Amino acid sequence: MYVTALRAHGFRNLHGDYPICDPLSIVVGENNAGKSNLVDALRMVLEPEAGPSSRSRIWPEDFAHDGRGNVLADRLELEVQLGSLSEAEQARMVTCLAPSLGPGRARLRLHARLDPDGRVVPQWFGGDSSHPDVERHARAGVRYAYLQPLRDAVADLRPGRDNRLVALLSALAPLGHPDRDRLIEEANRANEAFGAIPAVEDAKSKVASRLAAMIGTGRFKQYTNLAFADPRFERLVGALRARIGQFDALEMAENGLGFNNLLYMAVLLAALADAPDDGVLRVLLVEEPEAHLHPQLQDLLMRFLEEEADGGTQVIVTSHSPGFASSARVERLTVIARPSGDARPVARAPRDFGLSVKQLGHLRRFLDVTKASLFFARAVILVEGVSEQLLMPAIARRLGISLPENGISIIDVGGVAFPPFTDLFGPGKLPYRLAVISDADGDPEAEELEGSEPSLSPRAEALRGREGDNLKVELAPRTLEWALATQAQVNVEMMLDALVLVKPKVTERLRGELEGADLETSADGLLEAVKDVKGRFAQELADLLDDDPREFVAPDFIGNALRWVTEEQGVDEGIGESDG
Repeated sequence: MYVTALRAHGFRNLHGDYPICDPLSIVVGENNAGKSNLVDALRMVLEPEAGPSSRSRIWPEDFAHDGRGNVLADRLELEVQLGSLSEAEQARMVTCLAPSLGPGRARLRLHARLDPDGRVVPQWFGGDSSHPDVERHARAGVRYAYLQPLRDAVADLRPGRDNRLVALLSALAPLGHPDRDRLIEEANRANEAFGAIPAVEDAKSKVASRLAAMIGTGRFKQYTNLAFADPRFERLVGALRARIGQFDALEMAENGLGFNNLLYMAVLLAALADAPDDGVLRVLLVEEPEAHLHPQLQDLLMRFLEEEADGGTQVIVTSHSPGFASSARVERLTVIARPSGDARPVARAPRDFGLSVKQLGHLRRFLDVTKASLFFARAVILVEGVSEQLLMPAIARRLGISLPENGISIIDVGGVAFPPFTDLFGPGKLPYRLAVISDADGDPEAEELEGSEPSLSPRAEALRGREGDNLKVELAPRTLEWALATQAQVNVEMMLDALVLVKPKVTERLRGELEGADLETSADGLLEAVKDVKGRFAQELADLLDDDPREFVAPDFIGNALRWVTEEQGVDEGIGESDG
């Protein structure tokens, strides 16, 4: 049994269906898209592993509002959908079975209304029923453990009644297990040996005598002792301290936050994995597991979670890290995004995009840290190489467009392999805008094919055929450098000024050859000169574009792409963003 989706209505900024992958789900997206809201919604519907005292409540501010505190709805609905139920799980969840969703499916539903006096009244429903009659036994069939963002691992593993090690030891030594009695026997023996040490006996005597002198030996008399711990199982395991270190196991306070967080996750996962085999699905909810981890440790953590999340444990994590997202298999991702100008987030899972195994494999290999940033963007521009990636931000600034302020990611695909990325966009897929800037690659003098655009190669023609409502293709007539040079003589001069910093002798010769030449001839000469130093040349030209006061004319295909990805698509003010 696994959680397969969350459905929400009237809860903060969530509205609609949010698919959840199994057994590991990585929920990604920009800040304030709704990732934390999704986790909070799951916590409100599901039962906490730590017991009723840890249950999440619904508050008046959880009802959808307009972002200014004005409530828009006095009712909210949350629904957790479950799939792949075994026969035993179906028997347990009988009041939650949902034939309308298909065989082996169930759902837990929480409805709440906000009374005029500000009181929240919740009701629980199961399956397809319209009557609030969910058995407690069924609700307890799915439980969660939660690791909050910016957690204090040292505090959460500190000795005391809330020590996370208690759950682990209690699972490994349940009631009736002989190790419980042995632990108590060893504690008693240690206390006896400790108390027999002369210095300890002397300390106990001095404390007792002074206490007696304070309060007497009558009705206020108190008994004193010095001991390691109260010899009761819960007190003993609650007093355990988790320790970690590279050369020896040290106190957690002596270590860095990253390794302490890894230790904390290891304790929780061990407790969940060793919990009794009682047919319960245990869900680990982790916000920002990459916190305080350098990229290599993020990659190792993802590989571990891939292996750990199976059997009776499902892991659902939220992340802001492209590095962490790039380490995951594409089939594990749920992307929460807002179409430009729309405050309501939508969720998309690439596993549902109809991609073939080969296409998923392509994406898995292509998604490095820089390319995975497309899952956190408001819009994306794909380019062929590093030259375009370096120059596009500088050209955008020349046009008065700030790509960071508009949440735009520019991604270099390292060639013309655009389809693995364009396959992620379209109806029912990633909802924000994608612009592809590429070369036409055609032969201007070749005979045109019937129905084809002049000077387009078959590859460029196929790429243009992928255009849709949120996918735009802009093509350079030849290459980026050639297109820049053909716009204006001032462009040629600035490009020569950049080239002289890379190839001074070649530039000196080229200046003489191009004196009085038309723009296309100058473009041909520049293209030939930079073909083996495109990256270095682009870096120098980008610096000039930022610092040189001369006017620089951007080609239409670049301006069109930049303006299109930054256009507003209409603002929906009908729902607040809350704190997700």
